Amino acid sequence: MAEYAKVGLDAARVEDIVAAAGVSWGTFFHYFPAKEDVLLDAAAEVCRAYAAEVQRGLEAGRGTESVLTAGFDAMLEAAVSVTPASALRGKMMLYVLGHPGRLTEFLGEDVAPPVAITTAAISEGQRRGEIRADEPAESLAVILLYAVLFSGRRSVTIGRPPGSTPLGYLALQVVLRGLRP
Repeated sequence: MAEYAKVGLDAARVEDIVAAAGVSWGTFFHYFPAKEDVLLDAAAEVCRAYAAEVQRGLEAGRGTESVLTAGFDAMLEAAVSVTPASALRGKMMLYVLGHPGRLTEFLGEDVAPPVAITTAAISEGQRRGEIRADEPAESLAVILLYAVLFSGRRSVTIGRPPGSTPLGYLALQVVLRGLRP
């Protein structure tokens, strides 16, 4: 990720990455069949942080909106940590979306993918009467995730007016209001 941040994804060379990491080409390609798959590993770290925070909130019995807001906060914090350059975070998201199912492979069996853990939070909210129950929890989870992630991505490319709410948080607030019964 440091090499990608330094020279960009397209210009990064595997020989420079393996030299900096002190590993062989074989080791690199064992874990990352394509050099872009490093982005999946970074995305998996982001998903782990999100899933862990949402799970903690569910186990603590916190309200659904609080649980999801804390989860997205953890997601953003992890994304900034593993991909300091905002352009690289955007490439990471686009790569994940362009390769369906690959992120789930990187997550393995121990971490719930974002749709699954968000569905669990929304289902719990429906059970407690905090979230509308007229639509399936999974459908609502997908809408919430796409709204927050795509608006967050868009804010990187267009910026935001001074004093305005970041688009990702604004999307979260708007969708959460629409999920109330």
